[in-house]
Amino acid sequence: MSSSFDVAIIGAGPAGSSAAYFLARAGVNVLLLDKATFPRDKTCGDGLIPRALPILAEMGVLDAITPHGWKLDTLEVSAPSGRTVRFTIPPLPHAPNYAVVMPRLELDNLLLQQAVKAGADFRGGVHVRGLQTDAQGVTVQVEQGNHAETFRATLAIVATGASTALLTSIGISAPKPNIVAARAYFEDIQSLPPYFQFRFDGVVLPGYGWVFPLSPTAANIGAGFIRTGKQAHHQSAQTAFNSFLQSYAIKSLLAGAKQAGTLRSFPIRTDFATAPTYASRVLLVGEAAGLVNPLTGDGIDFALESGKIAAEHIRHMLRLGDVSPAQLQTYDTMLRGRYQDLFRFSGQVSRWSLNPRALNTLVPLAAARPRLPEVLVNILLGAKPAPEKMSILRIVKGVASRL
Repeated sequence: MSSSFDVAIIGAGPAGSSAAYFLARAGVNVLLLDKATFPRDKTCGDGLIPRALPILAEMGVLDAITPHGWKLDTLEVSAPSGRTVRFTIPPLPHAPNYAVVMPRLELDNLLLQQAVKAGADFRGGVHVRGLQTDAQGVTVQVEQGNHAETFRATLAIVATGASTALLTSIGISAPKPNIVAARAYFEDIQSLPPYFQFRFDGVVLPGYGWVFPLSPTAANIGAGFIRTGKQAHHQSAQTAFNSFLQSYAIKSLLAGAKQAGTLRSFPIRTDFATAPTYASRVLLVGEAAGLVNPLTGDGIDFALESGKIAAEHIRHMLRLGDVSPAQLQTYDTMLRGRYQDLFRFSGQVSRWSLNPRALNTLVPLAAARPRLPEVLVNILLGAKPAPEKMSILRIVKGVASRL
């Protein structure tokens, strides 16, 4: 069994499996490591937005996902006042105009198996105890039970999500997650609307709740909040979730329904705009690089895309035989060019929209001006570039003045 690889990837979620798939498909010798054995659950909202679907098709798994996931093309947003706006996902130039909800227990295992089929060497149930770099490559020290093992690679990819422990150990200063959330599955829902719900009524602000249908009678329901000020010290994800469940709308929705499984909480990093994306011989992908949208909380699309971008750039570096700091900086430049404006814009909209008074103004305006949510959705889904200098207020004023 080989202990030497071209690339070692730590973390086999969507980002790590995407990178492993595209590298292995190109003939690169890849080691993929994860502390879990698969299939394993992963706590999140389970939503695959339209921009995630083309890359899933490219990986050859979309046809396996759509029959088992729940396709939805409509979203509803509720303001703190209870006012709502509902709209369909507009036609998109490079992606379907629908999203899919599929439990991560199934999705992540499907992606991992596709990476293995492409040729990646997967080791599950291993704990990475050390990651050191030198002039010749990377040393990865792992433990599996009582067995210790060391692997060597030319380069490494870190795809460990919101956890910053491994990043800290290799000298990367990454901020702690700024959002905490909790979700549970519910079954036997009698009147579950066939659309995504994003709710700001009955939640801890600044925060949000969601209802993502998995079938006509089952849904992923959760709530999260942004850690700010004193609230960060006494608020918990479970408290935010319980508060959301006690809101009038959710209590009515879940009358007669039952919770399936346990409540699970999770941290979320949305700091890509200021986060590091590489270190010596190491590239970060997905949430390890802060790639979760600060407005919508979606990150699977960015995980898949950044995994592919990292794989393609590593292939380029290996062909050149050049793993210099300048080449690593090029990877960061590629990510910034693709995502920086979007994350800056989404962060701005998030800060503005999480103000209750602003939300209570924006939602009725969006209901009266359908062009407004269409513009925002097109930007958030990558169908239109995020404005470099235009603020959300100017977009609102511009749309309102034309309609």
